[in-house]
Amino acid sequence: MNPYLAFLIIGLLIIISYFISNYIAKENELAIKTKEEKERNIKEAEENERKKKEVEKRARQYDNKMTDIVRVMNNQVASIKELYEEILDSIVIADDALNTAGNEFFDRYYAPFWDQIEVATNQLASCNNYLHKINSHVDKYWSQMQDLDKEYSGQVISCVLPGTLPDLKGTATRLATTVRMAQRNFEFSTIYEQRKTNKLLYEGFSNLGDAIYSLGDRITDSLNDLSRNLDSSLSDIISATHEHSRIISDNIQEQTRRIDEHADAQRRYESDSLRNQSEQQKTLEQQKRVLDSQNRRINNIQRGRKPGLLDE
Repeated sequence: MNPYLAFLIIGLLIIISYFISNYIAKENELAIKTKEEKERNIKEAEENERKKKEVEKRARQYDNKMTDIVRVMNNQVASIKELYEEILDSIVIADDALNTAGNEFFDRYYAPFWDQIEVATNQLASCNNYLHKINSHVDKYWSQMQDLDKEYSGQVISCVLPGTLPDLKGTATRLATTVRMAQRNFEFSTIYEQRKTNKLLYEGFSNLGDAIYSLGDRITDSLNDLSRNLDSSLSDIISATHEHSRIISDNIQEQTRRIDEHADAQRRYESDSLRNQSEQQKTLEQQKRVLDSQNRRINNIQRGRKPGLLDE
């Protein structure tokens, strides 16, 4: 074989081998890059999925948190409504008890009168207790509102009273006035001294006497707190109007007039009774003297004695 030809063939084979090796190396490098890119894409997809799930998890957690806040706030409003209804029921009982107490007073039923006073006092104390609880629920409501996202505010019930409150202060004033009028009577005041240390059903008052004369101020303080918490004026949350207050004042004046008339009649009765008793005593003494004189005469006659001057 021609040496030159052989050398040429060998050169061609070397060149072909180089290109084949280079091609294979590039293919291998491309395959490796493709594999790495595929693995990188898989990792990126997995990381994106993980991040997506984490975002969804956080969104669910945030939604659950906001939903819980909404639920708590709405529960506060529901509790306020229940307490409001309790106040309406209690004040009716208190007013009825005071009406009954007025009747018991004029009939001079001492113990039943003070029984009704205790009922009215306990009911007013319960109203004050309910006001404290309403204030507590309002505080919790606005505290939760600070953490609530505005997007969820449409799910929250407004924190307002279901209606206006009755004139609790007026009933407390009526209670104190009724007790003061009863204390003008000795028999009623005597029983009051025995009962004024009785414990109430509700905390915050040392005894019945403390509650009777401090309930008005306590209720006023509770209403002022509620007014500030609800950002409303007292006139907006209390149904007492000028006309209502005038009626209460007129009722108190009428009760005072009736009590004064009753006291005057009682004094006249007692004075007449004392005068009648005195006259009866004089008549009895006179009858006794006549009877004694007659007995002495009979005794003298039986003994044969002559009547003396003292026997006449």
